Amino acid sequence: MKIEDTKILQILVETSKNGNTKQERIRAHGLVLSNAGKKSHEIAAIFDVTQRTVFQWFKDFKEIGLDSLVQQKGRGRKTKLSEDKDLDIVKKHIEAYPHQPKKAYALTLEEIHTEVSYNTFKRFLKKHSISVTSG
Repeated sequence: MKIEDTKILQILVETSKNGNTKQERIRAHGLVLSNAGKKSHEIAAIFDVTQRTVFQWFKDFKEIGLDSLVQQKGRGRKTKLSEDKDLDIVKKHIEAYPHQPKKAYALTLEEIHTEVSYNTFKRFLKKHSISVTSG
């Protein structure tokens, strides 16, 4: 893939060195390498991704431009416990049973009708600064 615009190429080089996320740096570096004459299968081997992924980087860059380097909203694993709908329920049960987090966990599961592990429940508590007192 040849990039004619030197300003965009310079932005890609800079992003490949100082991008906000590892993903941005990798995608930008892949585009720079392609511009320098590397083949897609070589780029795929360098970054330990499939050749199809590299082609997707090229396609996205042609369609979207520099914004294609940033991970789009809605990608990745979704949370099982939602801040919007589950936070109040979790707080209610922890406040009712501050010395019994496993009981609060069990009551929360009954009410939200979602299977989550106890460790996930504890991470949710920690993320939202909900403290439990161990008895």
